[in-house]
Amino acid sequence: MAASLDEVKERIKARVPLDQLIGETVTLVRKGPSVTACCPFHAEKSPSFHVYLDNHYYCFGCKEHGDAITFVRKTREMSFVESLKFLASKYGIEAPELEESDTLKRRRGELATLNQMMAVAQDLYTSELKAPRGAEAREYLRERGFTDENILKFGFGLTPAEGYGLVKHLRSMGFREDDMTRASLAGISAASGRPYDFFRERIMIPIRDVQGRVIAFGGRTTTNDPAKYKNSGATALFDKSGVLFGLDHARDAIKDKRSAVIVEGYMDALCLWQGGVNEVVASMGTALTVRQLKLLQAQTKTPEVTVLFDGDDAGQKATLGAIEVVLEVPGLTVRAAKLGGGDDPDTFLRKNGREALKDVLSRAVDLIDVAIGAKLSGASLAAIPSIVTNDFVPWLTKVKDPVKLSYLVNRVSGLTGVAADVISRQLRSFHLGASRSGATSMPLLTQDVSSGQIEQLRVMPTRSLTPVEKGLLGHVFFAGAGEIDTGRVASFLDANLALEPLWDLFARLILQSHVNGIPPKMDPSVLAAFTAEEVAQLSCLTETAPESFATTDRAGAVARLINEQKRNDIRQSITMLKRQVQIAATQSPLDVPRYLSEVMVLTQNLSALERSPGCS
Repeated sequence: MAASLDEVKERIKARVPLDQLIGETVTLVRKGPSVTACCPFHAEKSPSFHVYLDNHYYCFGCKEHGDAITFVRKTREMSFVESLKFLASKYGIEAPELEESDTLKRRRGELATLNQMMAVAQDLYTSELKAPRGAEAREYLRERGFTDENILKFGFGLTPAEGYGLVKHLRSMGFREDDMTRASLAGISAASGRPYDFFRERIMIPIRDVQGRVIAFGGRTTTNDPAKYKNSGATALFDKSGVLFGLDHARDAIKDKRSAVIVEGYMDALCLWQGGVNEVVASMGTALTVRQLKLLQAQTKTPEVTVLFDGDDAGQKATLGAIEVVLEVPGLTVRAAKLGGGDDPDTFLRKNGREALKDVLSRAVDLIDVAIGAKLSGASLAAIPSIVTNDFVPWLTKVKDPVKLSYLVNRVSGLTGVAADVISRQLRSFHLGASRSGATSMPLLTQDVSSGQIEQLRVMPTRSLTPVEKGLLGHVFFAGAGEIDTGRVASFLDANLALEPLWDLFARLILQSHVNGIPPKMDPSVLAAFTAEEVAQLSCLTETAPESFATTDRAGAVARLINEQKRNDIRQSITMLKRQVQIAATQSPLDVPRYLSEVMVLTQNLSALERSPGCS
C-alpha cells in the first residue's frame, strides 16, 4: 500500500497546477522564475512567499515549504490520504489506489454511527429544555443573561428526568449500548452491569467541530453536585487538546476582525457571545495546546490572539504556562489580558459591561512581556542570570522564526540587562546539548583532572575571549612556579567568570598544573587532554609569544585583571537593576525602593574598587 501511495502522490503532484491551487487562497504576482505573495501561513506586509515552476513553494519569512499535498494538509487540516483524494477529485486525476479498504470503510461507518448518536442526543436534550420540566433551567439561563433566542441558537439542552432516559431513547432508535459508551453518552453500572446516562441532572451544552457537528457535550449541574461542570470523555470524535469550543460559531467574526480571544471555559465563551463579543473561542480548560492554536490559525488565518483567562491564581498560572505553547507556533502574535479581582470573563462582563471588557482587551500585553515580568517580579539581582539561563533560554529555543527570535532575544536583553549576544551564545550552546552550568560543574582543584577522566566530545567556543579572560588565562598559562595564588584565581574563576566549556576545562587543567608544581607551559598533559580540533581552538592563547605576558609583577597583573572584571560585573549589575526599576514601576511599585537601594550600594562598591591600589 505504501508504494502505491508514493506513486499516486507523484502522479498528483505532476498534474496539479500549484500556482492555481495556492492562488485560490492568496493573490499571486509573477516575479522571474516564480510567483510571489504574502504568506498564507504568517502575517506579513511584504511578500516573502514564492511558488516555483517545479511545483514547490517556500516562504523566506516563516520557512514554510512543501508541495500541493503539503499545502492542502496544512491549510485544510486534512490527513495525507484525505489531501490526495481532495486533489485527485478537484483536478480529475485517476487514483484507484485511493479506494478505501474494508477496514477504512468500517472505520468510517463507526464514526458515522457516533455522529448520528450525538445528533440524536442533542435533539433529545433541546426538547427536554423546551418541555414544561425545563422551566427552572430556562430561568437559570435567563438569569445568566441569555435571551430565549440565544438559548435556542447556542443549542442549550437539559438531561432527561430518568437517569437512563437517553440510553432508553437511543436503544429505541436501534443504537447499540457499546456504541453509547464509546461515544461517552453512557456509563456501565458496576453493580448491575447495565448502562446509564453519562450526564444526569445537568443543563447541556453541545461541543461542535469546525464543521458544526456535535462531537461532545459539557454539562452544568442543576443540583449541589460538587462537580459543577462535567465534560464528555475522550472518544473517537473528541480529543479536547485538539478542539476549540465555538470555533464553528466564531470563525467568521475572527476572520473579519483578524483577531481572536481565547477564554478557558465554554460558559465564558457563550456569555461573551451573548454580550456581543463574537470572536471568542474556549480552550476546553486551562491548558492551551499547540494543536488548538494551529487549528485556529488554519481555520481563520488570524495573525493575533488575546488570551483572557480567569483572574484567579489558576488562571494567571495558565496564562504563563501558555508561553511555551505559543512560541512553537510561528506567525502568531499572542497577547494576554488581565482581569482583576479574581473575576472570570463572564462575571466581569455582567458586572462591568461590554465597553469595560473591550477596554481590558485593548490593554492586553504581549505574552512574552507578561511572562518575563512575572518571572522577574520580586527576583533578586543575583537570581536574574539564572532566570535567563534556566527559564528564558529554553523558551527561546522553541521559536522557529529567525526574525521573531531576534526580536525576542533583544526584548529579553532589554528587560533583564543581559547582553543580547550573551543570550544568543547560550541559545547556541543549548542547541548543541551543553549548558554553562553543566560545563562548570566539574571539580577545579579538589581532585586531579587527567585526560582519562575528561569526556572528549565538547562544544566548540561560540565567541572570542574577552580581554580580561585572555589576560587572566594567559598569565596563568605562562606563569612560573609560585608566581600566582592558585586558590584566589580558582575562586575568582568559579565566582566571576562564565567561560565556555572548552576554555573552562583549559583553565581547570592549567591551575591543576600549578597545584602539582609544574608550570602549565611545560606540562604536556594539559594539551594532551584535548583533541586536535580543540588544540587548534586553544592556539590563539597557547601559541602566543610568552613576551606578551612577561611581567616583573605577576601577582599585581592578575590582581588588576580581577579588579577590572569585578568592576565590569558591578556595572552590568547596576544596568540590570535599573531595568528592574523600570519594570517594577509599572508592575510592582513597592519593589522600587529596594532596587534603588541596591543601586546605591553597588555604586559605592564600584567607587571603592576604582580607588583601590589594584585598579589600573
